[in-house]
Amino acid sequence: MDGMGNQLLSLVCAFLYSLLTNRTMLISRESKIERYLCNPFPYSSWLLPDDFPEQKLRSSALRVHTYLRSTLDIVKSKFAGNNTIPPSNMSSFIADAPKWLHALIVCCDERRDHQFFCPTSQKLFSGTNWFFYLSHEYTLPGLYFIPDFRDKLNDWFPHRDGFMHTSRYLLNPHNYLWKQISDFYQQHLDAVPRQIGIQVRSWRGDYKPSISRQVSRCAVEQKLLPKTLAEAGNSMQGNMQNERPRHVEVSVLVASLRGEYRDELAREYATHTNVGDLSVDVVAASTELWQRTGDAQHDEKAIIDIWLLSFMHDLVTTPFSTFGSTASGMAGIVPLLFNHYGEDKVNEPACARTNAGGPCFIVYPRDQPCDLDPPSCSIGDPDKKVPEVRFCAFNPGLGIVTA
Repeated sequence: MDGMGNQLLSLVCAFLYSLLTNRTMLISRESKIERYLCNPFPYSSWLLPDDFPEQKLRSSALRVHTYLRSTLDIVKSKFAGNNTIPPSNMSSFIADAPKWLHALIVCCDERRDHQFFCPTSQKLFSGTNWFFYLSHEYTLPGLYFIPDFRDKLNDWFPHRDGFMHTSRYLLNPHNYLWKQISDFYQQHLDAVPRQIGIQVRSWRGDYKPSISRQVSRCAVEQKLLPKTLAEAGNSMQGNMQNERPRHVEVSVLVASLRGEYRDELAREYATHTNVGDLSVDVVAASTELWQRTGDAQHDEKAIIDIWLLSFMHDLVTTPFSTFGSTASGMAGIVPLLFNHYGEDKVNEPACARTNAGGPCFIVYPRDQPCDLDPPSCSIGDPDKKVPEVRFCAFNPGLGIVTA
């Protein structure tokens, strides 16, 4: 669902969930993701067969919240008002689970299936043959709330970098896209001692000079780039034509729908000398103006930008943007995030380092009862539930803090 960042991070979460539950992951042909990504499973396919009646089964499948509510009613009536299933009866409830279920974990669904993240829910789901998972969220932090899953995740990823390892395995572009990625890297970035990625989200498709100023301030405040001197010089150290100058010491890759953010930063270093007299090259792989999810060429450029950003030595990304957080997660970098994005608050830091090295679960379970579990399993304040998961700093949602 939604833009390429959302699609990629939700695919990673679906795959990790399939590993945790010993399921085979298959992708709906509606997604069209096979246009861009290689099938990572040799001698197999991760797409549902053409003749599989997915839409029919999905439309007739019970939603998770409906199934769990009806199960709670049965448990209460069968066990004298008690809401938990005795261990001796669990196997029969698992055997009676629907053969297909549908979880919809999206930001704007009032019936959010957040009891998906409860321990007994997952035990019951083990009796379901076909589990339809539809999401645009980064649900991996929520999987840590389930003790069995948490143990496995900590065993597999002791540094809490599951998104990095899984995305690098799963999200491999087709050869024609990989050629464009590698060609651009070799032309503009290869062998440059310092490589900086800056992702600037244009929410309304417009250009804001205040954001350009914030980009520049952030880079200087965090010592990603040298400070430019006030008086303009004649030596064109920077680059306005996307042609790589000789002996580049710092390359900056700007990923944005609007080319002005790259142009303004390039102009600043092309028309001013800087402290240290470093050669700074500012480049962009694409400038699309508008987000056009579903348009093949647009989606291809998004994947190219995400992969290129993931190669950088350090990253600055935009709050709320899954595009930037997907790239930082693939890179294994805890990025800098713009602070008060676009508000031009010059008396506050332009950006700051966050605490999570990947995406954030933006609309997360909070004050969420686990109706079929003891009270201790309920998700009250998710920031205090397990040590691996905390509120993201300078970004909405829950993140997995890097060990």
